[in-house]
Amino acid sequence: MRFLVQALVAVTTAASDHGEEVARLVGELAAPTRAARLEAQEALLALPGEAVPLLAQAVPPPGFEPRAALRYALSHRPRAPRPVKVPAGSYRVGSPFVPDQNPPREVTLEAFSIDDVEVTCFQWWRFTRATGSSLPPDWLAGRYGYGGESLPVANVAPEEAARFAEWVGGRLPTADEWEVAAHGGTCRPFPWGEEFDGHLTHQPLRRFFSVAAPEVGSEEDDRSPFGGHDFCSSLSEWVTLPDGRFAARGGSFLSGGKEFLRLTRAPDPRLTRRRPVVGVRVVGRTP
Repeated sequence: MRFLVQALVAVTTAASDHGEEVARLVGELAAPTRAARLEAQEALLALPGEAVPLLAQAVPPPGFEPRAALRYALSHRPRAPRPVKVPAGSYRVGSPFVPDQNPPREVTLEAFSIDDVEVTCFQWWRFTRATGSSLPPDWLAGRYGYGGESLPVANVAPEEAARFAEWVGGRLPTADEWEVAAHGGTCRPFPWGEEFDGHLTHQPLRRFFSVAAPEVGSEEDDRSPFGGHDFCSSLSEWVTLPDGRFAARGGSFLSGGKEFLRLTRAPDPRLTRRRPVVGVRVVGRTP
């Protein structure tokens, strides 16, 4: 085992920009206690992305704990968010539908890019490992639930969401940016058009039988004209208001009726703290 660890250290040190840290953690994979080995394994998986393919080639043969975990991480690691580009211009927002509380008007926006999907649990976990930020209170043993890598992270405070956005080189969307990205400046209330015509008829079943939103990007009909996913049937999302406050925008998979899923519905001023139905999307993320 000692020679195996030495070989691993040599390989990873030579090939990674994070050589010293990787070398130290790889050495810990042979620690005498299972707890220490798993702690090192967790830390390795939280390193920047290029370290994981490297470790997949360097870890010991099947049977040694890290091999299975790293293979799992490679096959389940969510794809990186893709930027959806919204050109500069004038766009229509709001609607005459009184319950939306968002009178129609025209806004002028500078060009911006917004993630095509919400921030996943895996991305948030890496953020907390790197920065020491708080975990969502419903996570157990310092992690999201097993198999939840591609689920959108929820139950995070808006201030934490803003810090995550800064950590990846971006920011939270403004309320108007969010709406334009969601409906393309068309003022249509749903991603597919004007009518709630059965695309989300499974919504009531989900409310009763599910405790989590669907995996990001998995609802084909929930796709905006600009190409973004999950503006309607996943989670509400944190946005910033003109006065700098945070608010939640959009409906969620637990919304009680189709009127709450409307993309033209104004930000909810009651949602200013962490909630299990509010997630995160980033504008201007650094590639």
